[in-house]
Amino acid sequence: MTRRQRWTLLLMTLAILVIAVLVAQDGELLSGVAFGVLAVLVLHVYSWWARRRGRHTPWERATAQIAPDHAVVLWKPGCLYCERLLLQLRSDSRVTWVNVWQDEEANAQVRAVNHGNELTPTVLLGDQILRNPTAAELRERLTSAGPAAGRVQRAPAAQSPSAT
Repeated sequence: MTRRQRWTLLLMTLAILVIAVLVAQDGELLSGVAFGVLAVLVLHVYSWWARRRGRHTPWERATAQIAPDHAVVLWKPGCLYCERLLLQLRSDSRVTWVNVWQDEEANAQVRAVNHGNELTPTVLLGDQILRNPTAAELRERLTSAGPAAGRVQRAPAAQSPSAT
């Protein structure tokens, strides 16, 4: 968690405490306590959510791994579709994860293949581009591709969507 996030959480905690005390002073002790407990719980969930980093491989390294039998997933934190895919494929060694918010080149690539949009998850699989695939669909494509004869690094911006 960054210093800025810690300060924000501290200020939010103090604001919650002040509001809870003010509510309790108006003769609504139970309401003040309930508000304080609920707000602290929400703050705790927020802090947990903000600390999640997920997996990240630098784009420069990930491009060398794009092959018909190895997927590179362009994802971003907070994207529920990305989270679902990550949870379902977390132990699959045929998948490399690139956080587009941590890597400017990856962010440029996801926008290049999605007509300027930051659509995630976007999966690069050989010459194919899959947008928001299910884990089952990605596993099926990885399995049907079999081992690649050789992995060739390609220019990232030259990729174009293929009909799937």
